[in-house]
Amino acid sequence: MTYKFQNPAVFLIGPTASGKTDTSIQLAEKYPFEIISVDSAMVFKDMNIGTCKPSKQILERAPHHLIDILKPDAKFNVGLFLKYVESAVKKIILNKKIPLFVGGTMMFHKVLFDGIHNFPRNEDLREEINLLKKNNGYKFLLNELKQLDPETFQVIDTENPRRVERALEIIKLTKTKLSLLKKESPRKFFNSQKCLILGINDSKQELDKGIEKRLQNIVDSGFLNELENLINTYKLTVESHSMNSINYKQFFPHAVGAISLDNAFHEALCATKKLVKTQQTWMKKFDITLTKIGSDQNETAFFSDTIETYLKELK
Repeated sequence: MTYKFQNPAVFLIGPTASGKTDTSIQLAEKYPFEIISVDSAMVFKDMNIGTCKPSKQILERAPHHLIDILKPDAKFNVGLFLKYVESAVKKIILNKKIPLFVGGTMMFHKVLFDGIHNFPRNEDLREEINLLKKNNGYKFLLNELKQLDPETFQVIDTENPRRVERALEIIKLTKTKLSLLKKESPRKFFNSQKCLILGINDSKQELDKGIEKRLQNIVDSGFLNELENLINTYKLTVESHSMNSINYKQFFPHAVGAISLDNAFHEALCATKKLVKTQQTWMKKFDITLTKIGSDQNETAFFSDTIETYLKELK
């Protein structure tokens, strides 16, 4: 098996509100690491408060790749993610550092190990599918996918319209079931056996407390003003890719006067708890070397022996 990237890499994986950002910054200051953000919302400029993006001061201390690379009216997908990752990895190697991948978009982490199929895209067909949804409703697309590819329909996240639309796009372009196409071997990027994978997790009770505290801090820090400015500056709608990000999606209806602030807060809280549960399920799919679970010990100290052993083995 050949891999696109032959260099070593460290991955820090964990659910929302588990402390990944603070830990990654501490690790980057102590070890020869440069951080690559694995977050599908932090890529957007001016989306700072709602994503809990590191401050400018922190970014100066520990530079991050894949932050603030797109305007909020743009689209972001796994193909673009991989494109920017390739550029970031090359820069990090030139700096004689090791990539430290950090973030909660678990699918992107997994793609770096399992690879991805290079399925075709067609803008005209995407617009055609979107028009079908507008004219006939989202259930029409679900029924069409069920008829064209029952196996994909059984496993796809039907609550994620973008994935359903993308599946239909591939099926119609290739005239082949997506479930069959996925059985072909994808191109892989990193060899997990040569990487160090670290995990951070906690009990449901502690994470729930952290999530609620985090969300309240987001609102108190001026998130509603940020959201209103984003909508007005970039002419964003509920269909905008960036506005499907957690928090932005749930508070958007409040920003346009459709629901109360309390309802928006409740929806965001529930969505984040659901996300955390999904992230914890994803963690089971990785061959994690060491996971820190709810310890009072400093994360850097907890991981130090494992990291130092890994670095020695590289030499």
